[in-house]
Amino acid sequence: MRVIIEYDPYNRLGNRMFQYAFGALLAKRHNCQLYCNEGLPNFGIKPTPIDNLQPNIIRARSLGLQYFDFEAVEGFDGDVIIDSYVQKSEYYINNRQLLREIFGIRDLDTINKDTLVLHIRGTDYNQVGYFLGYDFYKSLIKSTSFQKIKIVTDDPGCETVNKLVSEGCELATEGPTPEFCVSGDRSAIADFKTLLYSENIAISQSSFSWWPAFLGEHKTIIFPYSSTQKQMWPVAPEKDDQDLFFDFNNTCIKYIN
Repeated sequence: MRVIIEYDPYNRLGNRMFQYAFGALLAKRHNCQLYCNEGLPNFGIKPTPIDNLQPNIIRARSLGLQYFDFEAVEGFDGDVIIDSYVQKSEYYINNRQLLREIFGIRDLDTINKDTLVLHIRGTDYNQVGYFLGYDFYKSLIKSTSFQKIKIVTDDPGCETVNKLVSEGCELATEGPTPEFCVSGDRSAIADFKTLLYSENIAISQSSFSWWPAFLGEHKTIIFPYSSTQKQMWPVAPEKDDQDLFFDFNNTCIKYIN
């Protein structure tokens, strides 16, 4: 068996990290070769291209967008192509240290102590109806005891961010660079590192901020959930839904508005 990662060309950094992580863990589980045409350059993961597929193929997407049937690939002689999102924390929790090594995460001093670093995902989330909005973020902030709030975001010019900044939050992001890069541009990686090493973070419903939450050493992680509007992370996930909540040492909070 060979494991081949096939990125969706429109997937951004967080989604690609999920596909690569799952492929790497699956290849390790079956002691087989891992291939990925594009790699993950921001994490020093080089491409391992492959040209010809074997006659027998299983596409992960045929098993589910998030769910993966491990029994379907037991003893399989062919290529398993990871072309789904496989975004369930249960696949990764027991392999956290290995994934820190795979992504080259270094142990550095914690930053932004006694501060809540809030990730606000805008841009495309506004277009597809997943943006949480001002009222949600304002309510989330009020539910905490933090007096200092810093914001990292891919949409620093949006009305929600501007309003929160006018009310005392600090904008701590460089904002997007002029050229969009699916594997993460300079400003995106700077925000990623801020979330990774900050003591307390509130992530968005975004794989981009989930990964620094999962890979970092945090005192507090707040997960956002909405019970009233269209959301990517359902409060009660079913079999093939995204289900990304985790809790290490009672550090994580599921905030539901």
